Amino acid sequence: MDSILYSRGGQRHVSSENWHSEIIAGDYRAIIFDCDGTLVDSSETHFQAFQSAARAQGFDLDRNWYALRTGLDRLSLLTAFSEEVSGALDIALAAQQSIDAFISKATTVSPIEETNRLLRALGRTHPMAVGTNAEIEVATASLKAVDLLDYFGAIASVSDGLPAKPAPDIFVHAAKKLGVPTAMTLVFEDSKEGVSAALAAGSDVLQIIHS
Repeated sequence: MDSILYSRGGQRHVSSENWHSEIIAGDYRAIIFDCDGTLVDSSETHFQAFQSAARAQGFDLDRNWYALRTGLDRLSLLTAFSEEVSGALDIALAAQQSIDAFISKATTVSPIEETNRLLRALGRTHPMAVGTNAEIEVATASLKAVDLLDYFGAIASVSDGLPAKPAPDIFVHAAKKLGVPTAMTLVFEDSKEGVSAALAAGSDVLQIIHS
């Protein structure tokens, strides 16, 4: 798997085979992972959950429209969808219904092997956290489904009352929970919003490139 390392104002391509050696060479003291698209492949499960919530109110969510906005947090995505359907959507209701639908389908998410392999290689040598735009119950359901929850010392999410990525707050909060400065953490992300958030937090970032 290809990725781009953003470090010290520059960027370069890095193969997933070299992730572990880059962590050692960079002397990173902690690692923060995004969840969806980084640790787990959950795109179809999320789409079905959002689609279910939209249909409950008589709307249809276009798959291609959704795919262009997967880096957004739940409320931002539903707000954008509400504008598409002339504001007739009950956003709060759709948000809760989509959360409930996702949790009920969480066993359908699958692990992303390259990041899972890295977790096993790091073992307990580095403190690790999850920083996600998803709600805590959604992220927890995903991580439990693929047996990854025990690897992480903390989860920082919008459920902590933090603004969603691309604001840096989620990654700043995750690093604080681990007790490590953001400048000494490496963030794994896949979305442009997440990369912007991590850089704004003062961390180096490895952006996963999905083919």
